Amino acid sequence: MTAPTPSPHAGRDRVGLRKHLSSYWKMEAANVLLIPAFCLFVLKTLGDAPDLATWLGMAACSLLLVIGTAAWRLAIAGIDGDAALADRLTAACASAQWPALGLTIVASAALVPLVVANGWPPHAIAAAVCTVLAWLEYVNYYHWQLQNFDSMIDFRRLLAGRGLRRAHLGRAVQQWRSRRHR
Repeated sequence: MTAPTPSPHAGRDRVGLRKHLSSYWKMEAANVLLIPAFCLFVLKTLGDAPDLATWLGMAACSLLLVIGTAAWRLAIAGIDGDAALADRLTAACASAQWPALGLTIVASAALVPLVVANGWPPHAIAAAVCTVLAWLEYVNYYHWQLQNFDSMIDFRRLLAGRGLRRAHLGRAVQQWRSRRHR
């Protein structure tokens, strides 16, 4: 079993690509805690407090950021030729897909009655921002690559009207699942 080959920046050398992707997983990992901490800080500063929808939105966002961290580590494992690590990370991301989707749906469902009943107090805004971020991360990692601004190759592809690229993690998970069911 071979590790997935990184394709978003195929023209780069392995060392440069590895260095570039290393910053991504570190940024995702830091945001797992920084985004909820920022939300809590802002709410406290505004004299508000999180409610269930806020906690659910932050949890969904953080879970998807953990998955994103694993996805970037998976890309690095592919560059390094570490098939065993790539397979473990792919399995973990495959296992986390449905719980992440479920939590994001629950966060969305909790947000609707909050906004209907209370409008947009700060804790509802925080819940909405975190829930939207969770949805964006879910789509970006499991379905379509939404991030197209950090690579001229991807950006030109988007501007040329060739649409969004399938998510690398989504393809890896799909391949992993098909190998498992043979």
